[in-house]
Amino acid sequence: MKEYSTYLFDVGGTLITFDEWRRAQHYAERAARVGVHASPDDVFKILETLNYELPERSKHLKLSLLPAREQRAFWLDFWAEGFRQIGVREEDARGFVAELLDTVNGGNFQKVFEDVAPSLEQLQARGKRLGIISNFSPNCQTLLQALGIAHFFDFFIVSGILGIEKPDPEIFYAAIRAAQQPVEKLVYIGDSIYHDVEGARGAGMDGILIDRADRFPNFTGTRIKDLREL
Repeated sequence: MKEYSTYLFDVGGTLITFDEWRRAQHYAERAARVGVHASPDDVFKILETLNYELPERSKHLKLSLLPAREQRAFWLDFWAEGFRQIGVREEDARGFVAELLDTVNGGNFQKVFEDVAPSLEQLQARGKRLGIISNFSPNCQTLLQALGIAHFFDFFIVSGILGIEKPDPEIFYAAIRAAQQPVEKLVYIGDSIYHDVEGARGAGMDGILIDRADRFPNFTGTRIKDLREL
């Protein structure tokens, strides 16, 4: 693999994800309240699939730039889909999701992928600079601090702050300026072909697809299944 001076990362689906097992337990418990019985294992499979579908579901929606009410509506509908698929009726599904979102605001269901910290530690040990380019709300850095990985990164380029979302090349240009390195020395790693790899290429930057679940075996660009491959 080509040598780079600066490694730039997407956040959701690349560094962090929903803790679907813990969320599945909450779903199963609440579904049982209204007489719908599903095992946490079955719910987990549904939520995991939905999580993988998230980049496609938000592909043409500038989610982080929407007003707070519209963002909430998206997440309410997205999370409610898990309840719908196990047979919970719409009114109860939305009520349960509103409860979950209000109680924990989504943050408590986030977790860091197991390969992230070891990979970032090794890249830093090799003298690499690390940065973030993410379609995320303005609390991106705060959330990563709470999850214990913000200290790895030299700068954060966040759509909810800049008002620009990937794959717009302008958000990548902002990262190039922050890195103060020639674009050929930079590489971007993300889990979405459209937002991340194609977005990076549109700004003249190399892109690497992280595909932990082997969902894109026919992808012709650089693809890894574990960040430690970097």
